[in-house]
Amino acid sequence: MPAAGKSFLGKKLAERAGFAFLDMDEVMEKEYGEKITAIAAKLGDAEFIKKESEVAIANTARESNFVISTGGSMVYSDNAMRHLREISKIIYLRVPLSTIKGRIGGAPRGIIGLHAKTLKELYEERCILYEKYADATFDADRAPEAVIDDAVEWMRRYTA
Repeated sequence: MPAAGKSFLGKKLAERAGFAFLDMDEVMEKEYGEKITAIAAKLGDAEFIKKESEVAIANTARESNFVISTGGSMVYSDNAMRHLREISKIIYLRVPLSTIKGRIGGAPRGIIGLHAKTLKELYEERCILYEKYADATFDADRAPEAVIDDAVEWMRRYTA
């Protein structure tokens, strides 16, 4: 979900693991020359998810040893998630809805699907998909270093 800590924790995890870091929102912003919220507004939900999927696949097809921070809506693309599963392990950063609401504040930032559903409905819908694709789930509503410690330990077991 937005505000779960994907970019923040992903950067820290990549540093600790000695991997490169790839933030898919930043990749999209570079490609379009606009902020992710403007891109989402311009493309609309369905086209944004399609384009996000294409960009993710294209930018991860030939790379290895990196941590990827996907957009929270990536989980709506079965094609992209199958690709990511083939080339990597997927970590789900589980955060309670109350924490997400607190981090987002009063102005949710271009969340795909929010115009048609409440944040609670999106959260419930996405959690099912996050769990479906996750190879590991970490409680990310705690000290960042604790989450990173657990993720590094888990990665060491699966990348050795």
